[in-house]
Amino acid sequence: MTNRTVTVAAICVTLGLAVRASEKPAAPYQEAMKNLGAANADLRKDVVAIESAGAYPDYNPIEKDAATFKASFTTALAFWTTKGSDDAVSLLQKGLKLVDDLEMARKEKNYDALMTAAAELGKMCGACHAAHRERLPDGTFEIK
Repeated sequence: MTNRTVTVAAICVTLGLAVRASEKPAAPYQEAMKNLGAANADLRKDVVAIESAGAYPDYNPIEKDAATFKASFTTALAFWTTKGSDDAVSLLQKGLKLVDDLEMARKEKNYDALMTAAAELGKMCGACHAAHRERLPDGTFEIK
């Protein structure tokens, strides 16, 4: 092989890896992420409503938030399991456990447990995005 052939081959391999490194996620995954964003915003509003309600707050709106989190985390878990990303899988398993904690707090009307689970869910989402999401110049995202 000539130096030129080796150089061209190296460039092709490098570009191939770069294209493979970032990808547009499948539609179900994108939908799950949108649903998680909406559920997280709704959860924050529901927590504020609970704080404002005084002695007898209604915890039931959180049931819908928890269901959305659970369904979306399950979709994301399947995605990252097939990718073999141990850290994303671990974060999503933690997220599912936090959803269980959130649902238990709702059922028991346990304000402290609710606040803890809600705060941890927000942090968990941010950690996964920082590790696995890349913002493109057009404002869209790709998977790292």
